[in-house]
Amino acid sequence: RQTTMGQQHAPPTAAAARTTSPAALASAAARFNWSNVVWFHPPPDASEYLARVSWLPDGSACAQWQNRAQTTLQLIRMDVKSGCTSVLHTERSDVWINLHHMMKVLPRAIHPMECAAAGGGSSSSPLSLPDGSFSFLFASERTGYSHLYLYTYIAGHTKNSNNGGGEARLIRQISGGEWMVESIAGINMNHDVVYVTGTYDSPLERHLYALPLTNRFLLLQQQQARGEVSTVGDNEDAFIDGCGDATCGTTDSSVGVRRGLQQVMDTFRGGSESQRDDDDVTSATSSRSGHKQQQQYYSDFDTITTPLGPSDPIRLTIDPGMHTIVMDKACRVVVDTSSDLGRPTSSRVYALPVGGPFRRCVSMMEGTNGENSSNSAATTRAGLTLLFALYDAAYDEKMGSSPSLATNNTSNQYMVSTASIISNGALAAQSASSFAFPAPDILSFPTSDGTATLHAALYRPDPAVHGPGPYPLVCAVYGGPHVQRVNRSWSQCADMRAQRLCSMGFAVVKCDNRGSSRRGLEFEGAIRRRLGRLEVLDQVAAVRQLAMRGIADPTRVGIYGWSYGGYLAAMCLCRAPDVFHVAVAGAPVTSWDGYDTHYTERYMGLPHENQSGYRESAVFDHVPNMRGKLMIVHGLIDENVHFRHTARLINRLIAAGKDYDLLIFPDERHSPRRLRDRVYMEKRISDYFVRNLLGTSQVENQHRNGMNDCGNISGGVRPMAGHL
Repeated sequence: RQTTMGQQHAPPTAAAARTTSPAALASAAARFNWSNVVWFHPPPDASEYLARVSWLPDGSACAQWQNRAQTTLQLIRMDVKSGCTSVLHTERSDVWINLHHMMKVLPRAIHPMECAAAGGGSSSSPLSLPDGSFSFLFASERTGYSHLYLYTYIAGHTKNSNNGGGEARLIRQISGGEWMVESIAGINMNHDVVYVTGTYDSPLERHLYALPLTNRFLLLQQQQARGEVSTVGDNEDAFIDGCGDATCGTTDSSVGVRRGLQQVMDTFRGGSESQRDDDDVTSATSSRSGHKQQQQYYSDFDTITTPLGPSDPIRLTIDPGMHTIVMDKACRVVVDTSSDLGRPTSSRVYALPVGGPFRRCVSMMEGTNGENSSNSAATTRAGLTLLFALYDAAYDEKMGSSPSLATNNTSNQYMVSTASIISNGALAAQSASSFAFPAPDILSFPTSDGTATLHAALYRPDPAVHGPGPYPLVCAVYGGPHVQRVNRSWSQCADMRAQRLCSMGFAVVKCDNRGSSRRGLEFEGAIRRRLGRLEVLDQVAAVRQLAMRGIADPTRVGIYGWSYGGYLAAMCLCRAPDVFHVAVAGAPVTSWDGYDTHYTERYMGLPHENQSGYRESAVFDHVPNMRGKLMIVHGLIDENVHFRHTARLINRLIAAGKDYDLLIFPDERHSPRRLRDRVYMEKRISDYFVRNLLGTSQVENQHRNGMNDCGNISGGVRPMAGHL
């Protein structure tokens, strides 16, 4: 049983007083004592939010501080021994900065010359760096899409520092283009590869890709294509000689790496220094500790102005759909959990290419004279090797499909656990295994102003049962940042609410409007400082598209959503009353001045700087336009969107003389969790659409006073209508 006894939920709301967030580091080796705590104060232009803290190879810590407007993010190196700080990197945006977990420190510092384009750098540049130097990957949306960038911090290279240390310098953009890197799955410096997941093939899918870290294998491929090297094997051994550890992070094992890098650099310089003795390499290694050529490090570091540009990725996953990747530390084995429209979730274990994906692609060049180096065959042969399936849920034969690979399951039945919600008691008589889940159609169409393309998932009723249409339409929305509702995953098929409404004769559509995730910062940032405007326009565009195609009846349109989706459902009913006639708003934000600071101010700015935006983005000012039916659903102890939002909206509805229906769950938080409450809520939602869009009371008459396995729910929470 949930209770709020002894709990306090009072997060700061928009326009709350300004605060700062210092950082403190204490030793875990000794008994805690406040006198041993080292305090670090945030930078003056990014002091409000301490977002991330991580350790660096030299024993210092890296803190990510964000300003209140969330347009500046600073990576601050905190030296525990001296108490000094220095700025490693500053990220700025005219839109907002999305926080992420894609900062990865590499096990070996990368010299800038390793990423220099042909002709860059100095012929006398050493390949070693002073002790305390390190390199790291960091993701940024500075180009409009999330991509990886490689930075190197050279110890003692003082710039923009506070009493010591230095600023990391960008030495290479790893990825680029109109797609997004979503996570770093693994890094193998031995093979010069970064494994990432992203949207290169489609924003509706997620795949595992390989990207070169320094491009050394791809440069070798170019050499072979020009006939400058005879075979791949002899030269690639120079890159991996002595690197037994996949991370290639020790000083001793880096000798072979530097030997191979020197060969590539000599090619840049015209071959004048094509050979180096092992003694010379060892000498360069020993100079690391003595800093004998420190000035040379710095001068070369500052003059590198032509780093290699971003590379196209190599796709490693083969099946279409959404893939979630877990990789072992050595980057040898991958656990791939994936699904697609019409293909249930499976988990399979794969082996990565021996020698790395780029070595494999270079090997394929033999005998081709360098032609078609990036063709589809290269991508396929550089892919994964299936070891075994952990879990591979197969369709029942009745569903018209079969597993693509043999599984360890003894049964070919696919059991949907989430179906228990709607299959419980009177809601459905069939067993979960007898449900056939037809995949929705994926549609694409332009926004009303033609500036962007929208994607939607359409669930059609069975025409043999419900006729050819047009059908009453229900829009299922979320619409806010950081969420994508439409993609190629099995979750689209297993959406129990959408499938049930569809079986009752409704067409159901999900449309990812502008502001939603995985489409780039321009698409997401279009809603900046004016929430609830473009989202409504795009949902209207979806309805009109379906009406134009003869699928939707434009006189019978409903909408439902939860949280931000509840906000959008209420806004659609109020701002587009000619289009939307019924809305179910679950746990809705009704005015952004009452929601938490970090979320609200990221998208809306400070209230005193955007008064008109806050006013127009509130549901309140649009209540007088409402003509349809509204049901509000809310948990009374919601700790995320407080019930105060619903209470304020009710006051406005009463003042405007508008009818509404209210469904309260006294013991539930942001969404009902108990089975009894969940079943009751689903019945009330479907009943609301049936009564107000189909014009019947079949659900209400059949189930309102019924008993089921959950007990007598008719005596529990009852909807309260507010009528004047």
